[in-house]
Amino acid sequence: MFMKRSLFSVFNLLLCLCLYSINFYVQAQDLTLKELSEAAIRSENISEELSPQAGDELKLQDTPLTVALAILKTMERGDFEAAATHLDLRYLPPGIEKNQGAQLSKHLGIVWAQQNILDLSTLSDKPEGYLDDGLPSYRDLLGTINLKDSTVPVYLQRIPDGEGNQVWKISNATVSKIPELWSELGYHPLAESISAYLPQFQIFDMENWQFGSLIIIVLASWYFTAALRWLMQYLVSFSSRYKETMHQLISRPLRMFLFFTIVQWAVGFLGLSISAQVWIDSGTLGYLASVFLVLGVIEFFFAMYISRKAQSANAIAIMRPLVTILKIIAVISVALSWFDNAGYSISTILTGLGIGSLAIALAAQKSLENVFGAFTLFFARPIKPGDFCKFGTISGTVEEIGLRSTRIRKLDRSVVHVPNAVLSSGNLENYEEIDYRLFLRELRLRLDTTPDQLRVVLDELRKLIFSHPQTLDTAARIRFENIERDAFLIVINVYVDTASLIEFKAIAEDLNLRILELIYDQGVELAIPEQRVHVSSEHTGG
Repeated sequence: MFMKRSLFSVFNLLLCLCLYSINFYVQAQDLTLKELSEAAIRSENISEELSPQAGDELKLQDTPLTVALAILKTMERGDFEAAATHLDLRYLPPGIEKNQGAQLSKHLGIVWAQQNILDLSTLSDKPEGYLDDGLPSYRDLLGTINLKDSTVPVYLQRIPDGEGNQVWKISNATVSKIPELWSELGYHPLAESISAYLPQFQIFDMENWQFGSLIIIVLASWYFTAALRWLMQYLVSFSSRYKETMHQLISRPLRMFLFFTIVQWAVGFLGLSISAQVWIDSGTLGYLASVFLVLGVIEFFFAMYISRKAQSANAIAIMRPLVTILKIIAVISVALSWFDNAGYSISTILTGLGIGSLAIALAAQKSLENVFGAFTLFFARPIKPGDFCKFGTISGTVEEIGLRSTRIRKLDRSVVHVPNAVLSSGNLENYEEIDYRLFLRELRLRLDTTPDQLRVVLDELRKLIFSHPQTLDTAARIRFENIERDAFLIVINVYVDTASLIEFKAIAEDLNLRILELIYDQGVELAIPEQRVHVSSEHTGG
């Protein structure tokens, strides 16, 4: 009872994981990888146009575009004091001081990066900004940040600089919301304290403490899934039938699925930037997990099939290449789904694959012929693993029928690989399909044998052959067939009721001995083939 419940629990877990992976990992993202890369390229081009030399300060007229670019550059350098000069710190609510500008700019940059990217191509390059966006003429919308119960707009606002000019800065309405944004979306104080003790760096748009936490998450998830694997293998060890197949599934595919799933789940608490989320937290790890799970499930059902058909080597040989093809299709399907989720057009990819497949098919024509030859061998089944066959000058036992070639072990124990296209189109002799073995002997008796002796020998031979328990009457004959120059020819043609070559050899040996005894009992001798040498007088010198 415990064994059945354990197996039932494992099968339920497997089913739930399959449904979870299908439902969870194919969900659409707000920002795709394609959109991210395209926005980055556009922003980089605009940045190069406005500041062609690295490190140059922007010396252009004040516009929403140039201000946003200046903020972006100061943030990338970590110069939050300079970034704070682009915040409108006037008329702030109690509790927010002007001397907190650097901290406010840093916090705004972090929470902004969690949900948005700065696409410079969407900003106005005119001093007056956008006038037809439905906002007051002195405001432009940079983007929004979503909280649980509200949405906070991030405005650029044109304000006087005290010298009679108008400049663009982050609106004080937005600045006043930064503490609220940080309270909900910001880093935990422990993370900030850890960050202060670590060297300051960024890797893949991750802060120092985020990268360190990612390494810890990966290691912890690896050892945690190892413990889960041990537990699941312990549960299935009570089954004698499913133990091996479930162990194969749990050992690698299921563990890797759980590993990537746990890593993705845990990374979601690190507050990564949107660019890091697109790569790590929004699908890539999920699709890797799905690949391991799908391939593991395919291999699991194949192993289950083998366990039920353990005596059928041909069924295993047929299914193995089909399983390989199914795995390839599964990987391609998951890859196409990832590309679709990343924002790339599947129709364009399929069109490219179609043209590429045609080119590959032309280049790999021989390989495709071998694949089709393999299917011919699988379904027509002229041979199967374990059969002893002959193909041309090759005789041996079939060990494996692969997608490209068939492996045959010859009588001298050497191995030859015959391409399936050649094997399926040639003359193939399968000795395993022999139902009866032919016993064929030609007896050559001396010319001094009398007719009466021949008649007695023929009668005794017929009695011997027809009375033998292993010979068949079908097509059986013993005839005095010819008078040759040096012998009388008697032909024995009879089928032995066995398909086994070893058993046939034993029966043939017994018949040979009895035939010899019978001939010598009648005083008849076998003829010795004559050898005549013709000597020409031209070579004797005569």
